[in-house]
Amino acid sequence: MNQEKKQVKEEKSSNKVWIIVLAVVLLAVNGIQGFFNYQQNDEIKQQEVTIIEGNAQRDSLTLAINAKIEELKAISAQLEEAGGKNTALEAQIAELEQLNAELKSDAKYKGMYFRAQSEIKNANKIKQDAESKITALTLQLAQQDTTIQAKNAQIVQKDQTITALEEEKGMLAQKVAVASVLKADNIKVIAISSKGKEKIGEAYKAKAIEQIKILFTVAENKVAQKNTKELYIRIVEPDGATILGASNGEFKFGTQTLFYTTKTSILFNGLISPVSVSYTKEGAYKVGKQIIEVYCEGALIGSGSFIVE
Repeated sequence: MNQEKKQVKEEKSSNKVWIIVLAVVLLAVNGIQGFFNYQQNDEIKQQEVTIIEGNAQRDSLTLAINAKIEELKAISAQLEEAGGKNTALEAQIAELEQLNAELKSDAKYKGMYFRAQSEIKNANKIKQDAESKITALTLQLAQQDTTIQAKNAQIVQKDQTITALEEEKGMLAQKVAVASVLKADNIKVIAISSKGKEKIGEAYKAKAIEQIKILFTVAENKVAQKNTKELYIRIVEPDGATILGASNGEFKFGTQTLFYTTKTSILFNGLISPVSVSYTKEGAYKVGKQIIEVYCEGALIGSGSFIVE
């Protein structure tokens, strides 16, 4: 009986030992597990910090690249406006845009960091070259504009000179035209009766006029052309009606069309030319003042009158 109690007592003691050992092991395992969990959490936090810092750095780099792209595009627009082109500048813009796209899509941005820095540095150099070219082109355009303005001023001056010469020529032509107009002087009328008797005076009896002879001289004119001149003669009655000749001929006087009573031709040589024209009217003259007008080359060159009683 005592032996059984002793054995039971030993078994209980042995069980307590194992329980203690198991507890110690469990504590050790929990400790190790806690250590590893702590270390893992620390690594996760470190990775999170790294990721956050990397994203911030990548965002900063992306912003820098975008800003550089905008600068280069602005320079390209200025260069194009100035009439120039830079293929290296266009290629650099394309390269930066491709790099920016890769940087946004690639989480492993660190391998591209130095490449991006290099491209930005290269872009700065190209930008400086383009700005220098813009300055040179702007200066060249300014010089060309000055030259164009000077030439325009010369053209304007020439046009003004030509206009002045044309005006002077026109005035001279007008003066020549005025000066070249012939002048009929000393217009007289000789009345011829039915018996052939001539009478010179200012008034005539109607029944004594069978025919009239109109006499005048064309004055000397060195300016007028020396050629055959057509002289149109109108006899205007007291009521304003023109005595018409047998042909009812007409001529131009400015914008008007006038009828003439008779006409004659002379060969004008620039010197005084006497003219004599005979005219026989059908029927009697109306009582009153008869006006005689002489026209040549569209101008009224002289006038006279006689009275019928």
